[in-house]
Amino acid sequence: MTMRDRVVKAYERHAGNVSAVSRELGINRSTVRHHLRKAGIGPEDKPLAGGKLEATKVEQRPVPRTGVKRYILTSAQNNTYVNEAVWANLMVLAEHYGAEVLCASYSYNINAYGKLAVKRGTAKSVEEELWFDDRVKPFLERSDQNIELAPGLVWCGRMNTMPTAVRPLSGFETYTGRKSGIFPHAKLAMESVASGKGEGTKMNYTTGTVTQRNYIQKKAGLRAEHYHSYGGLVVEVDAEGRWFVRQLVADDDGTIQDLDVMVSDGKVKTGQTVEAITWGDVHVASLDPEVRRLSWGPGGMLDALKPRFQFLHDLLDFRARNHHDRNDPHKRFALWLEGRDRVSDEVADTARFLNEVHRDWCHTVVVDSNHDNALLRWLKETDWRADPPNAEFYLEAQLQVLQAIREGDAWFHVVEWALRRADAPSGTRFLREDESFVICRDRDGGIECGMHGHLGPHGTRRTPLALSRMGRKANTGHTHSAGILDGMYVAGCSTKLDVGYNKGPSSWSHSHIVTYPNGKRAIVTMWDGKWRA
Repeated sequence: MTMRDRVVKAYERHAGNVSAVSRELGINRSTVRHHLRKAGIGPEDKPLAGGKLEATKVEQRPVPRTGVKRYILTSAQNNTYVNEAVWANLMVLAEHYGAEVLCASYSYNINAYGKLAVKRGTAKSVEEELWFDDRVKPFLERSDQNIELAPGLVWCGRMNTMPTAVRPLSGFETYTGRKSGIFPHAKLAMESVASGKGEGTKMNYTTGTVTQRNYIQKKAGLRAEHYHSYGGLVVEVDAEGRWFVRQLVADDDGTIQDLDVMVSDGKVKTGQTVEAITWGDVHVASLDPEVRRLSWGPGGMLDALKPRFQFLHDLLDFRARNHHDRNDPHKRFALWLEGRDRVSDEVADTARFLNEVHRDWCHTVVVDSNHDNALLRWLKETDWRADPPNAEFYLEAQLQVLQAIREGDAWFHVVEWALRRADAPSGTRFLREDESFVICRDRDGGIECGMHGHLGPHGTRRTPLALSRMGRKANTGHTHSAGILDGMYVAGCSTKLDVGYNKGPSSWSHSHIVTYPNGKRAIVTMWDGKWRA
C-alpha cells in the first residue's frame, strides 16, 4: 500500500481529522494534505491571506463607585502544568482581597505541540494540541483580551511574547499610547517611559507566570529558565480612578507576600513586617512634602510596614553649592534670595530629617551617593575666599579632611562628619564608597544594597543595564526612574518631580523598593496623595 493510500484510509477512519492522521502515520499535516489533494479529497485549499479592518478593541472596566477594586494578573504557558503551590496561594490571596483573577495565555515550543507561533483562540485547527492546565482554563477566555482596568492602565492580554525574550518589554513603549501597560510574560520586568511634565510617568510591567519551567534546552531556553518568575501582579483601583501596581513574587515553596499580607500553605497572615525599604533618592533640600508625609509621617509607609532596614540614597542634595549651578549667577542669586545658600544650614536640615525618620526598631543606612559626595568635591574645587557665607564651614570641613589625610584615616567620611556635627542620630550608618551591605543572604548571595548606581563597572556607563551584568541581585537608585531589570531593582525618587535640571520629558516617579524577609521584592509607587489604594 502506498503512502497516499494509507493516508486516505486513515483520513476515512478518523472522520476527516487531519491532525489525527498526522499522529497515526508520523508525518506532518502539510504532507497529509498533499496526499489528500493528489487523491482528489480532503480539505479545500485556501490562499495564505487574511486581514481585518479594525484594530484590537480594548474593553473598558468601570471605576468602582466606592471602595477598592482589585485584580490579580498572571500568565500561563501552553502544554505546561501549573506550579500548584503558587497557583493555590494566588487563589487564596485573590479570595482574601476579593480580587478578579486574569490569567493570559502565551505559547512556546509550538513545533512540539501544534502550528507555529499561535495564540490560544487564533488558530482553531490546533486548539486540540494547544493544551492548558485545567486550573487556568476557566480564566483564559476573558483574560486573552485587552482591557483598560483603570484610567490610564491597560491589561494587554492579547500579547503573545516568547517567554525566552531577554527584554520582554522592548518595543512596547508606544503600544498603549500614553497609558501604562501590563503584559503577560514569564519573566518579571518593569520599565519607566519618559512622559511630558505634569502628565505622570508611564510604566510598563510584565506579570510573571503560574506555569512550571518548560523550555527547549538551548541557550535561549536555559537563560529564560533562570529568569522564570512565579507569581503575578496585584492591581488596586480606587473610587477616584487612581491605580497601584505591585509585584507578587513567590519563593521556592510558593509563599507570596504583598506589603503586610502573606499567604503561605494556603493560609493568609496579616500584620507582617518587611525586611527593608529602599527609598527613592531623598535629596532633603528638594524633598517633595507629600512624599515626606506618605513615607515617614505618622502612620505612613515606614510605620505601616516596619522594615528592619531603610536605605537612604542621595540624602544630602547639596543644593546650596551644587557644582552644576556653581557658575550660574542667576541660580546663585535665587538661592541667596530664598536664604538657601548656606551649606551648613542645608546640612543641619538634613540632620533634622535623619532624626525625623529615625525609629528604634529600624536600622537607617545612608548609601554613599554622588549628591552626598558633592560636599567633598566642593572642598576640592572651590576657593573659600569667593564665598563669604560658607567660608567658616568650608574651612572647618577642609581642616577635618586634611587631618584625616595626615593621620592616614582612610575611613574618614566628610558627609558623616558634617551630619554628626549637626546632631544626626548616633545609630545611623553611613556607607563608604564601594562598601557592601547585603540583606536576605541566600544561595545566590543575597541582595546588595550598598550601590547607589552612579558608578559603573570598570568605568563603563553607569546604567542599570551595566550593573545588571554583574550577575547579582541589587537594589539601587540614582536614575530616579523605577525599573526591574533581571535581578536589578531600581528605585525612583522622593524629590519633587521638577527640580529645574531635569528638563524635557521625564521618567521620574515617586517609587520605592520593598524587600520582604524571603528576599522577594516589589516596587511601590506613590501618587496623588496615596501609596496604596
